Amino acid sequence: MLNIIKNVIDFLFPRQCTICGKRLAAHERGLCVGCMFDLQPSEFADGHHGNKLERIFWHKIPIARAAAYLVYDHEKSQRKIILDLKYHNRPKLARHIAPLLLNELKTTGFLDEIDLIMPVPIPMLRKIKRGYNQSQQLAKAISRHTGIPIDNLTVRRKNYTKSQTKVSIGKRAPNIKHTFVVTPGRKLDHKHILIVDDVITTGSTILAMAKTLCNAYNVKISVLSLAVSTNLMRNIKMSNPITPEQ
Repeated sequence: MLNIIKNVIDFLFPRQCTICGKRLAAHERGLCVGCMFDLQPSEFADGHHGNKLERIFWHKIPIARAAAYLVYDHEKSQRKIILDLKYHNRPKLARHIAPLLLNELKTTGFLDEIDLIMPVPIPMLRKIKRGYNQSQQLAKAISRHTGIPIDNLTVRRKNYTKSQTKVSIGKRAPNIKHTFVVTPGRKLDHKHILIVDDVITTGSTILAMAKTLCNAYNVKISVLSLAVSTNLMRNIKMSNPITPEQ
């Protein structure tokens, strides 16, 4: 009976694939099968040890692993997934993307030692306007599939900052340097924390949040993002340290 009702609803109110706009079949969620297979994971999608995305955090924070599922490119259709999740009131997309993202990570044991998942918080005014935090939606979906607890309360935004998409690369780090604060009384000592973000644009936001978390004793950080920007990809190829921080 439920299947019949779903089929009737799909007929009356057809759902469309986020990328290509094709009408979705009853069993498809958010993306059609064709577009799912056409997604192009980044070279950092599996989060293997020592990858170039991980290296940009060497010597700055106690980084363990880093991964980004897609490349955010203005010329690629998969960019629409990020835009829909972030700006177009499609928080449920995170549920459909999380299994694809996790499938890339399973061969490298990326999540094996993670204690907590922490999404990058967004300013309260922005969350009210948008209705949700896209990174939190992604973190929830990852937690649901892995059983790793999610922590939305320990880190918060200290002040309202401009959107990083509207700030020049050179000014982004100072803009968010003192943005994050840890809620008093939270115990993070000896924790391996996975920071989850939607798009890594320059790495400045991740660094600011990670450095705040590192005020606790013996904290280890891993980073997981839905996407990494093409600009950062270019910078990564131009300069990378050879050895990790000891």
